[in-house]
This record gives sequence, C-alpha cells and structure tokens, in this order.
Amino acid sequence: MLIPHDWRLILDGRRIANRGPRRSARLRLRATLEPLEDRSLPSSAAVIDWSMALRIVPDPAHGGVPDLPNTSGYVNPPGGYTVNLDASHSAGIQPSTAFAWTITGAGGLSQSLAGQDPSLSLPQGTYTVQLTATNLAGATGPQVATTSVNVKDVLIVAIGDSYASGEGNPAVASPTAPQWAYSPSPPMNTENANAHRSTICGPAEFAYQLQQANPHEAVTFVSVADSGASIAAGVLGPMPSIVNPSVHLPAQINELRQIIGTQHIDVLTRSLGANTVGISRLVEQVVSNTLTGSPTRQAIVSQVDARLARLPAQFARLAAAIRPLGPTRVLITPYPDITRNGRGQFGTVLGPTGLPLVSRADARLISQQFLAPLDRQIAVAARRHRWTLVPGITGDFRTHGYPSTSPWIRTLPQSLAMQGNPDGTFHPNALGQQDIAARLLDAYLGTGSLPRPRRGRR
Repeated sequence: MLIPHDWRLILDGRRIANRGPRRSARLRLRATLEPLEDRSLPSSAAVIDWSMALRIVPDPAHGGVPDLPNTSGYVNPPGGYTVNLDASHSAGIQPSTAFAWTITGAGGLSQSLAGQDPSLSLPQGTYTVQLTATNLAGATGPQVATTSVNVKDVLIVAIGDSYASGEGNPAVASPTAPQWAYSPSPPMNTENANAHRSTICGPAEFAYQLQQANPHEAVTFVSVADSGASIAAGVLGPMPSIVNPSVHLPAQINELRQIIGTQHIDVLTRSLGANTVGISRLVEQVVSNTLTGSPTRQAIVSQVDARLARLPAQFARLAAAIRPLGPTRVLITPYPDITRNGRGQFGTVLGPTGLPLVSRADARLISQQFLAPLDRQIAVAARRHRWTLVPGITGDFRTHGYPSTSPWIRTLPQSLAMQGNPDGTFHPNALGQQDIAARLLDAYLGTGSLPRPRRGRR
C-alpha cells in the first residue's frame, strides 16, 4: 500500500487467544490513515545555544591531570565566569550571515557582541540573551531569538586527611622526585607538595565528573586536605607537614575561609577520623604483633577503644567549625576495608620480600576492631550533624583490598616506586579513588546510577 508523504499509518493491534489444542495468540490489526501536522523546520531561524567554560581541565604539562590552584583569584575570578555563546545551529546560515548578540543583566545594563560563537565573562546571575541573525537563507529580514541564561558556578571544597588529599597518587610518579598537584601560585604549589595533595583523588574526580554532567554550570574545586591530618591537628589547628615536620601547614578551616572569601560553598566533602584515633600507630602495632607477638591484640584493641570513645566530641567540634561556612551539602565518606582479598575474605598482607607484614588474624582485627567501629561512629556523626553519609563505598571495596589480585589499595612496593617512600601504602589507588568519586557524584545527584571505575589508570 502506498501512503502519501503527508499522511501516517496507524496500526491498532489486538491480541486474540487461540482456543485450539496449541495455546498461542494471534494479532488482529486495524489500519487507519490520518493526515500529519506540518512539522517541517523553517528554512531560516536564529537558534541560541550556550555553555559554561570548563574550569577543571587536564594539564598536559603537569602529569595530564587537572591542576589545583587553591587561590582566591581562581575561586573569585575578577571578571566573572566564561560563557560560550553559539549560533551555529541556526537554520539557513550562509557566508554572508551576520550574528549580533545583546546580553542584559538584572540591573538593565547591556553589552553587545558579534560573531557566530563569541565568549564573554559574566558574574553569577540571570541574564537575557538576544541573538539577531541577518542574511539567513530564505529569510525576508533579520531573525531574532531570545533566551534566559543563568550563570552558575558550583563550588566544591575538600577537607580532611590523606584519603581526601590523594596520598599515594602523585600527579607525576617518581621514586626520587614525585610531583603533586600543580598550582600556578608558587607558595601554594609548595604547600600542595608538603600536604601530598593530588587531583587523582575522589573529591577532585567527583568535581571533574560533575562539570561534564551539565554544560550550563561551571564547577570550581578547592582542596585543603592534608596527608596525616586529624580533626584537632590539621583541620581545626595547624599541623607539621608529612614531608618536613619543621614546616607547618595552616589549619584547614582557616585557610579555606581565606581562599573562598565570600563565595558560597555548594558541596563540602570530608574524610576524617582515622588519624584522630591514631591509625598510623595502630598499623605499627599490628605489624609488630605479626612479626613479634608484641604488643598483644588485646592491648591494641584497648587503646583503639579508648580513642574511639573520644571521637564523638571531636566530631562535634568539627561540626561547630563547619557550620559558619554554611555549605549547602556536606558529604562524608567512610573508610573502605583494606584487609579483604578477591573473595571478600581476610587476607595476609605481604611485604616486599614476601614475608607477612600483617597476618590474617591481625587483618581481621583491623577490620572488625578498628575500621567497622570507626565507620559506625562516622555514620552516627552524620545523622547527628545532618551530614550526608556517602553509601556503597564499603561494599565496593570488599573484594579489592590490599591482598586482592585486583586491589584498589596502594601497595608498599607501588608506593616506593611512585613516590619514593611508604606514605602511600594502604591508601586508595586511582581505581579506588574513581570509585569514591562515582559514589560522591551519585550521592550528590541522587540518581542511583553508578559508573564503574575505568581500567587502565595507575
């Protein structure tokens, strides 16, 4: 049957049961024709498209990962945020076509631009954008389009310890001269190195992914997280650098205020608690127990329990310090279980020579007597202080601990090869940090959709 181009065929199907010996169904179709409405595009039309310029981009000169400026000038750009206008989707463009733009702010001030895809800097706010296109093919006169543009920057900041700073993942790996996140400000570049800050970390990757999700929003990322930080020494007060104890890093809360100025924090991410209860000392004692039997596991657990009992008061102090910053969202991450093998069972941690550093029994102690109670304390603090606990991380890491054949945890040999010291050991590697980023993104967007970590990253 031939159907005219301006008509459409409507098939109405009805399923009818067959009562014969073989239970089946047959379909009865009823066909009708109705005229189509005219949906053809006009031969000429001005069309406005726009996007915010990316603020987090890989830097080929510094490891191929995004930089970490951490400066007030970066967070508060004097001219505003770059908006890219685009008229290339207009219908009827020909060589003689000209485009004129008028951008009007809430105060009535206007500025004019010309060209098919100009850019301009605007402070945050709502603007009316008008595009006038002349000499479009088939047009009898200028074609005009108008739209509303909301210039919005999402400010994401990270505070916390080595799990937030990106410890174990330098921007440029080297056993003698690793490079950490680059800042064009020499003092901040030095501070990033002293704090072992990297943008190969969950919060930075989360910010990077978020800006890809919405072209109509810019995203700015700041991290003042320090490797080795506790709540008291690092976040609320200064702390000695993990690189050089004679160098003191400023209190993260104070430094964050100085960097962001009056800008509003949309998302504050934090990873804290492990150093507050002495994880470094715990690891040393567990390794000693595996090698010599001293101190006893009972003595280790008693020390951990005493420190965990003091943690709620520390979280209350942290909440009091965060509150004046007024973040819209506070996302907190638990500590993944580093003790599991590829089957999700407790596994022995081997040293570079193949000798056990942490026995299976001591791995169980770390998991059940330290990490699990710590994460429970973090969950209680999240409910008490109205923070958002990021779910799913613990389950994701269950088969990717240090003893796994596919670990998401940086091993001792890898840490020595990548940064020339053992500091990166037991921290999430790039795949682990990508999983944390995906969980942060999912918690922020509330989509329930989780992209899996990509293979091939170191």
